[in-house]
Amino acid sequence: MSRVKAKEPKSTPAKPIAESGSPYDLLGCGPRLKRLTTWEPERWQRQREPSAAGLPSLTRESMRFHTWEDRGNPSAHYAYYMAKNLAIGNLTMGNFLVMVGPTGVGKTHLALAIAWEWFEDGFDVLFSRADDLLDWLRQGYDDNTYHKRFEAIRRRHLLVLDDLGTEQSKDWAGEKLDRIVDWRYINQLPLVVTTNAKSEDLAARVASRLADKSCSTVVQIDATDYRTENHGKEVD
Repeated sequence: MSRVKAKEPKSTPAKPIAESGSPYDLLGCGPRLKRLTTWEPERWQRQREPSAAGLPSLTRESMRFHTWEDRGNPSAHYAYYMAKNLAIGNLTMGNFLVMVGPTGVGKTHLALAIAWEWFEDGFDVLFSRADDLLDWLRQGYDDNTYHKRFEAIRRRHLLVLDDLGTEQSKDWAGEKLDRIVDWRYINQLPLVVTTNAKSEDLAARVASRLADKSCSTVVQIDATDYRTENHGKEVD
């Protein structure tokens, strides 16, 4: 009588331990965190040019969180906290961060700091002044690349619009900005905006989307121009 060989128990593969801060780290801030190092290491193997993301190379060291100077202003400190929160990919407080305030309070510094963190983590980032972005988009009419440019803008992993509200041609600009912002609003994609404009100065739907508390954090920075205090040092 032949002996039946006992079946060996199937070994259960060990579950990968999520890196702290990754989307698998559900004990952290949830699956919407953007640090994907546990399963997309190829992102760090790509050589990328910062200028393609609109990031000035000189700001790589100067406009970072470690170069931010805390001036003891509560609203500026809150803006720093929210910016750093988004920089690590925590979207649980909203996909949009809107920093409002006069010139020279550090809005652009924080926006660039966020953009650099995402860029260095391998994500497709675009940083641009709103008026420059619209000028670049208009150029697409001349060489029939408008639709390609438009898709390239709105589908970035992170879009940073600096100085929103300075753009001209309000009707055309408002319509294009509305389409860009609305796409990111519907698809819950991260957007950072800096502006010193009032809501009534923006296209109505853009202002409404940016003010929606279900997806957006608006930080009003009530501070004085840091450049006048520091003999022209640029922070915004």
